[in-house]
Amino acid sequence: MVQDNELSPPKEKSARLNIFWAIKLVVTFLILSYIYKTFQNEQKGIGDVSEVFGDALTYTNLALFMLVLILVPVNWALESLKWQKLAQKVLQISFWEAFRGTLTGLAVGVAAPAQLGDTIGRVAALKSDRRLEAIGAALVSNGIQFSVSVAAGAIGWFQLMDRLAIPQVTKSAVSILITTIFILSFILVWFRKKLTNWQPGRPIFLKIHSYIRIIGTYSASELRWASAYGTLRYCVFLSQFVLALLLFEIPVGLPDLFACVSLIFLAKTLIPAINVLGDLGLREFTALVVFASYNLPPEKIIAATFMVWIVNVLGPILVGIYLIWKYKWKASR
Repeated sequence: MVQDNELSPPKEKSARLNIFWAIKLVVTFLILSYIYKTFQNEQKGIGDVSEVFGDALTYTNLALFMLVLILVPVNWALESLKWQKLAQKVLQISFWEAFRGTLTGLAVGVAAPAQLGDTIGRVAALKSDRRLEAIGAALVSNGIQFSVSVAAGAIGWFQLMDRLAIPQVTKSAVSILITTIFILSFILVWFRKKLTNWQPGRPIFLKIHSYIRIIGTYSASELRWASAYGTLRYCVFLSQFVLALLLFEIPVGLPDLFACVSLIFLAKTLIPAINVLGDLGLREFTALVVFASYNLPPEKIIAATFMVWIVNVLGPILVGIYLIWKYKWKASR
């Protein structure tokens, strides 16, 4: 079948191409600005941090560091398998296409608030004129990872809550928020199928429904499989962070280390990604608060957090930028 863009007049094709190039330029500029700002903020304490890096990254710790690196593709491969599983409700995609969409979403995600950029990146990377129908699939994918992070974070929260040096009012508010999220998540999953039969009257809601109706079509089995991938991915990311802390010889027992890292991820999940601290700054700030009661050298906590961000976020973001420019943005049937 002839593609729509092949039937378009030359001027319309040229205008579309110019728009796509402009979008790519803007997105790339925002991503690079985010990276530049992150490194500028990190330079404030770079002297102490670099010294800690030098002490930790030695030949004796090489195996531990290599394990952290090996887990990077495992982490994003699991996320890609989850995305592939959910997106196939709309169209069949290969693992490589899912992997490309995942990294593109990660890159675009730093240029837009919350999960909006991630959703746009994943959906735009699909080579189909039905790509917008996958918006609901992207929302489900992010929702599953959100729920897994909150569930694991809740365990860490109730384990370490009494040790944290924060006001009691804040502790109560966080406990109420976690409980509310659990209740709302249960309601959303239980009533998801009502989206399939929803018949909105207004055109704008009808359009929105066409993008999200897929949410109601997922069976319990499909959601369990996607949740399994999300849980495995979370365990890999959690283990990466714990390994990084061990690399910098943090003298804390493994149960507390896992609980502390789960709280760092919980804060990153509940607080929007676009904020005055930035993604890395938020992780570092939360890590320092969480580990404050252990009286640890702050430069070691910052160094471990910085290393995890570099290998697990910065690297894939740079690959995502490459994929953004490599992709032709063509539709296919």
